[in-house]
Amino acid sequence: MEMPYDTFLRTSAWLGRKIPEDATVVIAADDPMPALLAFFGALWTGGRPLILPSPHAAGGMEQFQGQVRRTLGVVQGEVVLALQDGIAVESPGVPVVPLPADADGYDTLAPGDLPESAGFGGDTVAFLQATSASTGDPKLIGITHANVCANLTTIERRLGRNGGERLVTWLPLYHDMGLVGMALLGAFHGWPLYVMKPIEFVMRPHTWIDALSRYRGTLIAAPTFGYDHVRRKVAPDDVPGCDLSALRTAVVGAEPIRFDTLDGFHRRFAPAGLRAGALVCGYGMAETTLAAALAEVDAPPRYVLVDPVGVETGAPVRLLGEGVLGGPPPEGPGIAVFSCGPPLDGMTAALIDEDGRPVEGDAVLGEITLTGPNIAAGYLDPDTGSPRPFPDGVLRTGDLGFRHRGELFVLERRKHVIIRNGRNHLASLLEERVAGILGRPVQEVMVLDADIYDPGSEIVAVVEHCPARFELDEARRRALRTLDLPVDSLHLARRRVIPRTTSGKKRYHTARRRLADGTLRADTTVALAGAR
Repeated sequence: MEMPYDTFLRTSAWLGRKIPEDATVVIAADDPMPALLAFFGALWTGGRPLILPSPHAAGGMEQFQGQVRRTLGVVQGEVVLALQDGIAVESPGVPVVPLPADADGYDTLAPGDLPESAGFGGDTVAFLQATSASTGDPKLIGITHANVCANLTTIERRLGRNGGERLVTWLPLYHDMGLVGMALLGAFHGWPLYVMKPIEFVMRPHTWIDALSRYRGTLIAAPTFGYDHVRRKVAPDDVPGCDLSALRTAVVGAEPIRFDTLDGFHRRFAPAGLRAGALVCGYGMAETTLAAALAEVDAPPRYVLVDPVGVETGAPVRLLGEGVLGGPPPEGPGIAVFSCGPPLDGMTAALIDEDGRPVEGDAVLGEITLTGPNIAAGYLDPDTGSPRPFPDGVLRTGDLGFRHRGELFVLERRKHVIIRNGRNHLASLLEERVAGILGRPVQEVMVLDADIYDPGSEIVAVVEHCPARFELDEARRRALRTLDLPVDSLHLARRRVIPRTTSGKKRYHTARRRLADGTLRADTTVALAGAR
């Protein structure tokens, strides 16, 4: 489906006439265009749209029904469901606006019939977003008109663009990177936007690269998973003659950024014209509308090598070296951690220790806190249906990081830190080590403590998509047991078993629960505690 922006706005305004004013509009669609039309249709009426994963994306009708039920339990006032044809949900008393999949199912207002204004603007809530739920159940966040305008303006300013962008995306619209970072960024600045279905990318990742080449895409964004999926699944014969020389910016974020992923993606497509300086690392979350920090554009991503042993908040991080993507590969025991650059204009990033005291100095670890115009209005209070502001306007992210030469480096979620004998061990850095020992992609490895309340509980490594004849020889067993935090048991699965959020982040708390109740189905479990 192809539609100029002018036609798109008039079509969405026509759809908006079917939506009550000032309502919460819960949207679910398998195709991007109906979801976007409903989203903008709700904005025309002064409503608050919320895009949820469709039953297919949510994992089935039961999961989708649960999402809708939880949403209805939080929002207040009038609620409308906008559902693509073929999607149904049990919600007595809640009106449904059908969304045809085909453009012929919509009408268009004449230019003179457009509403004079859309909504209230300013500090009123423009739309709702769901958190990624990597450390708990998802929450709904209120994003104001001022939030999104500030973020889209400062992103464009950091990118240093003066027009002429062409965006190509497969990202789901229920994720902040897909909605704000691609769809709204393109609409806000009037940049052409080429949208694929997420499932098409997952099943045939070469189609993203083919579209980038065919449409001369200049700006893309994806979590680490997306770039890793391409570099592992796309063969040269899949995209013969592809040309990525037009690609100016490929933003990477939403997950820990892995050296092997960026290096492999760059090396794979450098012959097709991809520059190392096109890859730009960023940091943000739904609570910051989207982006809070972005690295320098047109410069190869910079990284430092971090000693993963014994990192403590308020204490210096031991740096073992540094480098840039495209240069000599890192050597030695350190883990590469990429710079996410300085905060965007108007944003302030500070660090605190476990007692909330400021952390100062270069390369000193602390929890990242953020303030500025991008910070959302707050999580929705189920008692009032209104956003509850963050205390003093300060967002405690729960992420651990440090500053180095004025740039922000992000290490780990606080809740993913494993504490043993008074020392902190970061799960993501342990996963790098375990993946290296086993020769498996780090995205398919999870390391966690079986019980966060028991300091003596097992350290478990889960490996998915593991070959049936995977060889766990004595050298690998010994290496796993001689890590700074030894692995006690290894769970090997031939299929996908690591629980993830709808945006692909690993859900450690869910994995811990499934280990406890036996529903994390591994094909082989290997006890390593006796190995030496």
